[in-house]
Amino acid sequence: MSLLRQAVAGASRSSAVLRTASNPLRQLSTSTVRAAAQQSKDPQLGDYPDLPFISQQQRKYSPRWWDPQEKHNFGETPHEQADVLSVWAPDVHAVPAASALRQFAVAIGVVVLVGSTIYAATPERPALPRTYPRDGLAAELGGEQVAAPKEGAFSAEADEEDDDDE
Repeated sequence: MSLLRQAVAGASRSSAVLRTASNPLRQLSTSTVRAAAQQSKDPQLGDYPDLPFISQQQRKYSPRWWDPQEKHNFGETPHEQADVLSVWAPDVHAVPAASALRQFAVAIGVVVLVGSTIYAATPERPALPRTYPRDGLAAELGGEQVAAPKEGAFSAEADEEDDDDE
């Protein structure tokens, strides 16, 4: 029984330390939730403790945690939004917005540069595509929608004929 009391006492000390710790990172996704929580306490919580909105991902690893994977101790009071603050929630990043935008712009620039280089370096086709007689074999293939290109569709003569029709 004394081991259980020591574990609970250790948990209450560590949770008290965690409650007083301040989070220097402000996340865009959690700033509105945090601001709403700071304005007033949720009346549905009753006498449940008002714990700070700090992700468990930001806790330092220690083999002394009761559950090292989840980074919490036995008997530690979970936050009301424990599912959002657990180690299984979406990752918490410490990348400033300006840096993330710059990295994204560089990545897009590299993709555009590689695509433009490939487009400019691709040679023209050495021959015209194959064409078929009788309206591109429309009757044989099942209709105009699935017909192959018509005979002479890619020649200069066909372009002149189309211009004359207009």
